[in-house]
Amino acid sequence: MLDWITPQINPHSGIPIYVQLTQAFTRAILRGTLRSGDALPTVRRLASTLRLAPNTVTRAYAELQRQGLIESRAGAGTTVCALAATHFIDEASQQVLTEELRDVLHRMLMSGMTMQDIDELCQQFTAAKRMEAL
Repeated sequence: MLDWITPQINPHSGIPIYVQLTQAFTRAILRGTLRSGDALPTVRRLASTLRLAPNTVTRAYAELQRQGLIESRAGAGTTVCALAATHFIDEASQQVLTEELRDVLHRMLMSGMTMQDIDELCQQFTAAKRMEAL
């Protein structure tokens, strides 16, 4: 279950780890990787897996709970809230998607692709979407 989160945590990025965790879980909920009712790992398990202090995970979970995305209940653990996926307004969703696109574009450029290559891919995608709409 945690395979998707490990690559998203970078202790050298300058962004606090709890913020990175919060963002990673938020993206997972937006993408549908985590769905309503899905159980999250315990604080100790996630901290151990990611080699973090438990307080870091606790802080991230507290922020997610404050945002209404997860809920913790004694004996039942921590789960994704039923309305978490619909919780986001369009602006927040667009912000997350824009960040993801920037990351992908950066990786494409770092892999040796040119801006022209990327532009051609975008044009092909747009043309395909237009054809689907017909």
